[in-house]
Amino acid sequence: METAKKAGSKAKKQTNITQIIRALFFIILCLFIVNIYYLSTKDQLVPQILKAYSAIVNFSLSIPTPILMLIGYSIVIFYIGYFVGVKKKK
Repeated sequence: METAKKAGSKAKKQTNITQIIRALFFIILCLFIVNIYYLSTKDQLVPQILKAYSAIVNFSLSIPTPILMLIGYSIVIFYIGYFVGVKKKK
């Protein structure tokens, strides 16, 4: 009887960080869907999408090309290192 109580207390887990992140993701996703619905009912969805797209394009054009090339090169190098590390681990 005593071992059953100990096993039951071990089964109780603390909240995992991935569960918290998953819950936050679903909350943000639901808020995003509600916002899209609200904008579509007010006939503001298309202007808001165009404004967001314009802001993204302006931001991407403000980043110099060498910085983008450096970021891309770094991502490729780190991916190759990860791939080689996974192969050696097996």
